[in-house]
This record gives sequence, structure tokens and C-alpha cells, in this order.
Amino acid sequence: SKAIKKYPAGGAARWDAIASFINNLCKQEEPRTKEECIEKYNQIASAPAAKDASDSQAPDDKAWTEKEDNLLQDMLRKYPATLEKNERWKSIAEGVSGRSKKECVERFKAIREAVKKGKN
Repeated sequence: SKAIKKYPAGGAARWDAIASFINNLCKQEEPRTKEECIEKYNQIASAPAAKDASDSQAPDDKAWTEKEDNLLQDMLRKYPATLEKNERWKSIAEGVSGRSKKECVERFKAIREAVKKGKN
């Protein structure tokens, strides 16, 4: 997610830059290719937020849509981590209609964790 935020859509050689960023950050034995990064991103973006299956009846557990994920990414770019944390997430949630601050934070953490875990 940090790499996605750092290298926004439309940039030249975006996925090469993201792959390089992830490989430098994670220092894996087998560096990821840009194709693997794209595939992993698409898996994460299309997956519902990672939660325990027993919580599936919770009202805030509806699956994230691609539009919501894109809005979350846009808001993450608009409100950088340099802002005060509470204010940042409040602003991010306001930009992702229908989602709470808590849901946005959980989605961000789920995506970040999935990226960290690497290849499955």
C-alpha cells in the first residue's frame, strides 16, 4: 500500500518502481517481478477486508468494492502520513463515503499485511 501510494497511477514505469520499492523494503530471497506485484495488488484489491469469519454478521464487515478501494488509495495520497494520525484517518474516512475511520484503518492494515506476507 505504501508503494501504491508512493507511485500513483499514471506514472511512468509505475509497477517497475513498485516492485523495486517492495524488493528493497522486504529484502526477499526471490525478488518480486512487476507482474507479481500487479497480481498481488489485484488479489488484495478484490478481496474483502481480512476479518475473522465469525464476525461476518458485523454491520461494518461488508466487502470493499473496487471503487471504495480506489477512494481509499486516493485519500491516502491526499492525506499523507505526516499529518496527525487521528486527523488524517478522520479526513480519509470522510473521503470514502459509507466507511468509518475504523473500517478505513482496518482495510489499510489488511492490505499492508497481505503485501508484507508476499507470495502465497
